[in-house]
Amino acid sequence: MDILEALRTRRNIRKYKTDPVEKERLSKIPKAARSAPSAMNRQPYNLSVVTELKTKEKLSSAYNRNWVAPVMIVLCAFPDKFWVREDGEEYWKADATIQLGQVPR
Repeated sequence: MDILEALRTRRNIRKYKTDPVEKERLSKIPKAARSAPSAMNRQPYNLSVVTELKTKEKLSSAYNRNWVAPVMIVLCAFPDKFWVREDGEEYWKADATIQLGQVPR
C-alpha cells in the first residue's frame, strides 16, 4: 500500500473485541518499543502495557470517553531528561512519537 492509500483509508477504532490479547503478543510491545532510536540514545521515557480493567478505567477518565480498549499502551515521557539541540529544539516529542511507532499492531 502506498502512503496516499494508507492516509486515505486510515480510521479510528472505537469498538473493540472483548477477546483477551495473548501474553506472547503483549510481551513483544515493550521489546519492540525499546528498539526505537532516540536523540543521543537517552531514551528517557517509560512504556507500560495496561490490561487491568480498573487501571484502564482510570486512564480512560483522563480523556473523557466512555469506552475502554482491551489493552492500553501508556507512554510517559520525561521532557527534562531529553536531549535539547543548541538552538533550543527539544527532541522529547519526536523521540516519544518514534517510540510509539515501534509498537507492533
